Amino acid sequence: MDKVIKKFVEYQKELEKNPGKYQKYIYPPHAFGGETKGFSIVEATPEQMAENTFYWTPLLKMTYKPIMESAKIVEQYLKSR
Repeated sequence: MDKVIKKFVEYQKELEKNPGKYQKYIYPPHAFGGETKGFSIVEATPEQMAENTFYWTPLLKMTYKPIMESAKIVEQYLKSR
């Protein structure tokens, strides 16, 4: 945990120094109580996701799950049929 906290403090400075290199937080990192897992909601390009993953490896395991507006998914699905 100490390594993660130290890296997190450095990461905050890195975000200020290099805006646009990493994802934009829509919902900042949050932890699940009593667990070593957490989540955040971000807006990011594939390049920004890669930069973020490289930054945190090997301390954290990153998993990205797209969140999409249902109406847009239905619209795209209907166009593809």
